[in-house]
Order: sequence, then structure tokens, then C-alpha cells
Amino acid sequence: MGFNIGSQIDSVMARVRKATEQVRTNMAAAAQSVKEPLADAPNAKPLDPYQGVYLDSFEPERAAKKGLVELAAPPPPGSTAPATALPVNEAKEAQQENGWKSTQPTVVQTSKTGCAEATLTFLEQSDSEAPAPLTQQQAQEQVRNKADTLATSPSGVKEQGVDVNLDDGATPAEMGAVLGSMGIAVTRSSADCDTKMLSNALQKGELALAQVDSNALLNTTLEPDEQKQEPGELHWITIDGVNPGLTDSADDDLYHVRDPVNGAYWMTAADLKKCVSSAKENHDGGGVMTIQKEKDRKTKTPEQLEALAQRNVERANVLGKGNGGASRRASIAESS
Repeated sequence: MGFNIGSQIDSVMARVRKATEQVRTNMAAAAQSVKEPLADAPNAKPLDPYQGVYLDSFEPERAAKKGLVELAAPPPPGSTAPATALPVNEAKEAQQENGWKSTQPTVVQTSKTGCAEATLTFLEQSDSEAPAPLTQQQAQEQVRNKADTLATSPSGVKEQGVDVNLDDGATPAEMGAVLGSMGIAVTRSSADCDTKMLSNALQKGELALAQVDSNALLNTTLEPDEQKQEPGELHWITIDGVNPGLTDSADDDLYHVRDPVNGAYWMTAADLKKCVSSAKENHDGGGVMTIQKEKDRKTKTPEQLEALAQRNVERANVLGKGNGGASRRASIAESS
């Protein structure tokens, strides 16, 4: 009898070990999935909700908020759809009214220092009032032409000491200058990631750009013993959605991020603050600036766009002078 019990215990322990190993394998696969460049694919699944970063999914699944009890809303009366509480961008309607289009995929950077250009291309392509939708190539060419014009022509931003060159990334001032030439205004800026300012701006229909530390961004997807201890590089991301938390504090909110390396995903306010704080502590830059398309941008004269670019530079300078050009979160040693 004792022998049979011992055999049963050994069998149970073997199954436990096998299950534990499978969990570790799954976690490693999940972490790897956010470290590799991703398209905004409809079959992308949420990560472990307690990691604080969630990839977009069009499946009826929930990406729960970090540390909160998961609640699923019941389906509408008469509906056969399953219950779901997938984070929803509660600023989407206001953003569409303000001229932003939210259906285009995230633009993936094509070089190690291309996060700024990819971010600007995404914004150029997101114009819901354009006569015809732009392809990514067309949008990128327009951004490049505007940046080249700023770089080669006498302008007010040159007098402000801003030399625009997207080949090696972009400082906050460079981003502000190009945004102005695109007819996009920097409305507010914060070097400390003011979540109240950010959430309010998003809910009013604006978007935001954040300059973060690439290693801190990577660490939001890793287990504590796997996290990078050294700082990474400055990296630009777009924030185009907010899902309010269960308290009145914006520190409980979720933000929808467009990352030129890893595609679109949700992240917590706490994780975003860490990424910005690390950028500020370890680099000469970092922060968040909110942006809005000018209503009459299509009819603005070159002089008016130049004046907007100059105002943007002044507001963007709050984020510092660090050059955001990092890329590969999958291999931080190769970032630049």
C-alpha cells in the first residue's frame, strides 16, 4: 500500500512539475511577443493582466486592470454576445469630432532611430478630414518633405536654435517644429507625466506624445528578476486612448499606446509614469505633450504654420533636449 501511495505522490508531483514548466514557457512566450515588432493583428491576445501591459485584441476577452478584481459587464438584453469588459477608448468619439481617425494601424519604424518619423507618419495618416486616405508611404513622404523644408529653408524655428533632422531621431523641439508644419498644435506639456492633464486632454479629443526610456518600457513586460537595471534610450510613443479607472484619480487610468516597435497595446498610468520618470532621471529629456489638429490647418498660410511651429517649440521644450531615437525593445543593446 505504501508503495502505491508513494507512486501516486510521485505521479502527482511529476504532473505539477510539468504544469509549472508549461506556465513558465507560456510566460516566456508572452514576454517575447511584446519584445518583437508586431503588426496590429486581430488575433493578438492580452498578456498576463498583472504585468500591466495589454496587447490589442478583437476577441471577446478582457485585459483586466492591474491589481483590480475582474468584472465583466452583462450583454445587452436580447443579445447573444458574450459578456466582455475589454478596455474601451472613452475618448474616441471626441477625437473623431476633432479630426482624428482611429482605424489606421500603428506605423512601424524601419530603422533603429526611426521612432520619431514613424510617430509623425502615424499622425499624418490619422487625419479624418483628408480628401482621400493616405498610405503609409504617402504620409511618410509628406512628413519627410515638411522636415526637409524646415531643415533647409530659413525659418523661425532655426532662429530658435532648432535644426530638424529626423535621420537620427528627434528632440522634443524638433517634434514640435514638424508638428507645427503639419498643422498640429502642442497644447500642453509635462516633464513629470501629469496623468490628470493627460486624461483630461484625451477625453477632450486630443492625442498625446510621450518620450520615454526604452528599458523602462521593456521592463513593464518582464518579471522582476528579468528586468533591465541599466537605462535604455529615449523613445517616442503616441497615446491615443484612455480608459478611466474605478477612482477619481487619473493614476488609476489605462492608456492606449501606439508604439513604433511593438504595435498597439494598453498600459497602466503607473507604468507610463515609470517610463517617463526613467527618461527624466537618466537622459536629458522625457515627458508628455498633448496635441490637437488645428481646425483650419488646410487653409493656413506658410507663415501661419511657421508661427505655430515656433509656439510648439516653446511648449515642447519643457520635455528637455534629449534626442528620442531608440528602437528595439527586444534588444536594448542595439538601441540608439
